[in-house]
Amino acid sequence: MSTAIEDFAGQLRELKERSGHSYGMLAARLHVSTSTLHRYCNGAAVPGDYAPVERFARLCGASPEELLALHRRWLLADAAKRVPAAGGSPVPAAETDAAPEPIPEPTPGPEPSDPSDLPEPPQPRKPRRRLLTAASAAAAVLAVVAALVLHSQRAGGTPTAAGTPTAAGTRTPSAASSTPTAPPPVTVSVLSDNWDTQCDQWFLLRQQPAHVPPPPSLRETNGWAAALGGTPAGSLRLEVTAQGSTDRPVVLHAMYVRVLSSRPAPAGIGYTTGSGCGGALTPASFDIDLDAAAPHAKPVPGFVGDGQEAVVADFPFQVSAAESQVLDVAGRTADRDVSWYLEVLWSCGDRHGTLRVDDGGRPFRTVGLKGDPGYFYDGESWKPAGVDDFSG
Repeated sequence: MSTAIEDFAGQLRELKERSGHSYGMLAARLHVSTSTLHRYCNGAAVPGDYAPVERFARLCGASPEELLALHRRWLLADAAKRVPAAGGSPVPAAETDAAPEPIPEPTPGPEPSDPSDLPEPPQPRKPRRRLLTAASAAAAVLAVVAALVLHSQRAGGTPTAAGTPTAAGTRTPSAASSTPTAPPPVTVSVLSDNWDTQCDQWFLLRQQPAHVPPPPSLRETNGWAAALGGTPAGSLRLEVTAQGSTDRPVVLHAMYVRVLSSRPAPAGIGYTTGSGCGGALTPASFDIDLDAAAPHAKPVPGFVGDGQEAVVADFPFQVSAAESQVLDVAGRTADRDVSWYLEVLWSCGDRHGTLRVDDGGRPFRTVGLKGDPGYFYDGESWKPAGVDDFSG
């Protein structure tokens, strides 16, 4: 094993041990097998993309300095694995876990063009931490901007397993200011954990109920669905957190929905992991009808910690290194198979740009359930459940 790979694996082990998290818990959140994560941490394999490494470090509570050091070590380890040692073979690339045949992915069309001009925004709101959801904006983690610049020069990222229902978002700067190499002064992170509840969370699978294992705990639901080749169905609920990386205020002007492809949803069976929830969730802070001819993010009442509705809030928002902004977003469809992502327009002084928010380098994917049979788990077995009320 080369020194670069050993150093990289050593920092992974140090972060994991310090966090107190188990390999099983971390593997479920990263959507890899426990054995794969063990291979990363003992140097037997090096991830082919930095995105899962960054998510691992965030889950373990890495500081910005540790994230920067980890990115440098990953770059060296990634290069080292491609160079055979004398008389030996290259370190094997990151392995791919075998999985059931997933719902087929649509073929994306050309990406839409970026907006050419920024809208003239109204006066930004006074910076303050805004509670639009039950989750605290303080959970946002500063991404390493130097790592983003290096990583953006690589190929578009290694896709996660087909049908993976969740991932941390990527932050791809575009339309940057007059200094193209300058990192953006704002970062975003994404949680696709259905707003920390299993209620009304649906997945489209191909398996019959007899071949679908019982759903796990909330934190393991996404890994469970990914292992079965599942796709988020009906509605994909995201928590988007934006935070500045400088003391200067950064204005977030707008959020755009970009649809790469939309086609009739494939046939399958809907499964929901929640039961006995007593009704639908409170609306998102931003609701997206993916079946519309031109989907857009519509501001709607969110909810606060006690379940009470909050007032409707809309762009522009303002963030800095000390002030973050949390937005709940729900993308829903009744009968389509939609691949989509978000773009957030920002400005800071005379600089401006666009942040792409997606599923670890891939577009989000949401499929409709209209006309499909549905099942919920009653604690002992899967029971029939109608999906019409949850299909957009």
